[in-house]
Amino acid sequence: MESMASNGAKGVLKTIELLSLYEGSPIEIEKRDSSIKINPLVEDGFPIMVYDEGEETMIAADRWHTHYDDPLQVAFCALWLLTPFYRLVHEMKGGVLVAAWIERYEETGWEGFEPVFFLNPEHGESWDLAPGEKYQRRYAQQAVLPPPKPYPEFCPGVVLDEDGLPLGWRHGSWVETGERALGPKTTTR
Repeated sequence: MESMASNGAKGVLKTIELLSLYEGSPIEIEKRDSSIKINPLVEDGFPIMVYDEGEETMIAADRWHTHYDDPLQVAFCALWLLTPFYRLVHEMKGGVLVAAWIERYEETGWEGFEPVFFLNPEHGESWDLAPGEKYQRRYAQQAVLPPPKPYPEFCPGVVLDEDGLPLGWRHGSWVETGERALGPKTTTR
């Protein structure tokens, strides 16, 4: 008999199933009624939430989130967020959060995707800096789990450091400032 579980419930279950392959790893999965919280048991790690939203599964980390209708896609997103090959970015303009996204390490370097905008990306003027303002980007990255296979098999041509890690990778969080927004496809300008 085919399961009557929604896509959202299947996404939560598939995430638990995938992460259970890493038994003994420094993560704890806190099960709730219709969600799970993945807690890295390392210093400076960030938790990941996975929610059953009916026909979709929502995944969130800090202020970033996205929705998937494919249970396997959400499970792998959670897994990759636990590796050094994905990282979170929160962009602020003058101290106000304007966008959040995740970046993955590819042949071309760090590429942003799955943005969440807190300002209208089609309204260029709202992205202009006021006098004295700067853009700040807070990055958060962790190396709680290794990638499922050696990364070059997923991304032929990628350049890694001598330890097999992405160039520019750092565990923990850090802030960079700039004169312009970096969010993926942030404005029409």
